[in-house]
Amino acid sequence: MHALRQPITAVVIVFWFFFWLLNGLDKFFARQNVGFVHWWGNHRVEKFTMYFDRLALDPALVEATLIFAGLVEFGAAGFFVWAAIKLLRGEPGVAYRTDLAITVSIAVFLGFTIFDVIVGDRAELLEHSTYIGVLLVSFLAVSAESFFRHLKDLDSQSTLNRHYPPKA
Repeated sequence: MHALRQPITAVVIVFWFFFWLLNGLDKFFARQNVGFVHWWGNHRVEKFTMYFDRLALDPALVEATLIFAGLVEFGAAGFFVWAAIKLLRGEPGVAYRTDLAITVSIAVFLGFTIFDVIVGDRAELLEHSTYIGVLLVSFLAVSAESFFRHLKDLDSQSTLNRHYPPKA
């Protein structure tokens, strides 16, 4: 299985995929009984109603805003699915796709932090900023694994008998 050859990358992909998937679902199912489980989650309708009241915006926009945020989070999860497919198939470009997914995630959190500053929610600002830091560590972990894997490939039997520069 190709995922076992890059375990750090696999863990990063799985973690952030489920992070975005579950956060996206939280925008739709918070405080609802979804049949097989009661989804507690964070009741964002109350928070966003308070934010919109501070900004003198129509509270009717809260639902649309939460739906938009949930769809953006599903989109971020989709980038990790794309990286996972490359990883499971053993195709090249896994590190690039994972880096792209991490970059998209950082962009999403930057948007969230800008909103946090505008509405004055310092607790959410700290939380979202911390996630940016964790994403940067995830990027470094994937990059380090890719780098050391490349070094290992250079030292493999298939490259020991090569002459540099190649003979003409």
